[in-house]
Amino acid sequence: MNAYLVEGARGYALVDAGLHTAEAEAVLRAGLADARIDLADVRRVFVTHLHPDHLGMAGTLERAGAEVVMHRPEIAAARRVWAADRDEVDATYAHFERHGMPRSVNEGMREAWVEMGRRVDKVAPRPIDDGDELDLGGRATRVAWTPGHTDYHAVLVDAREAVLFAGDHVLPRITSNVGLYPRSRDDPLGDFLASLRKVRDLPVRRVLPAHGEPFDDLPGRVDQILAHHDARLAATVDALGDAERDAYTVARTLFPVLRSAHEERFALAETLAHLRHLERAGRVVEIDGAPARWRVVRS
Repeated sequence: MNAYLVEGARGYALVDAGLHTAEAEAVLRAGLADARIDLADVRRVFVTHLHPDHLGMAGTLERAGAEVVMHRPEIAAARRVWAADRDEVDATYAHFERHGMPRSVNEGMREAWVEMGRRVDKVAPRPIDDGDELDLGGRATRVAWTPGHTDYHAVLVDAREAVLFAGDHVLPRITSNVGLYPRSRDDPLGDFLASLRKVRDLPVRRVLPAHGEPFDDLPGRVDQILAHHDARLAATVDALGDAERDAYTVARTLFPVLRSAHEERFALAETLAHLRHLERAGRVVEIDGAPARWRVVRS
């Protein structure tokens, strides 16, 4: 995961903070030391979204003196996802059970989520809204809401330098996981495709993604991701075939090799996002039951 150090006329800022493990903190401190600064020299941190590899160490930076800033509704979502009462985890467990995830796999999902929460600092970010200007050490950027990977993921556009701090919205080699959860917006994949089109023609020369190397062809990469999801939607229809199938069965057809509880969660949530998008387009229908099943609508 990449965290970007921004040097401006009025000091230093970071975009994203990294997962809070001892190893990650050591890497962050070493990277700052290479720039001849330490944690206390970072005055502001913008967190693109609530996932632990982006939010995790934000509280450590806050305690060192930085102001942490996040998209306003993403702050509320982060509080819910990482709450000590684990209500979000329990709701997701029930959601996955309804869609066919075996109990043993679901228990692994719950344990992995709780364990990951231990790597996320307590933090009190300052809220910022879509379209607002954000000063990064003296460099002017604009916040842009790009839902999909999370409901309220946001990127930063530096118009003067023609740079996009893309978070997980546009990645150079892989596609961001887009999942449907119990409290998600209605059509997360539809959100993601629309927000990809929203950023496609931004006047930027350089994209700084949260994973992978910086790249320059934003329109070309967006087109590749859009085409990928067209293919995945077609594959989802093919996986249903002429039968009624639960979403977990479809997920295991689309993702035959899953190596961890996290991958199991991402695979089922992403399959559900594709099924929901197809449902909203009138191409599949959900059939209530235990588990719920899906079938293709034949004209």
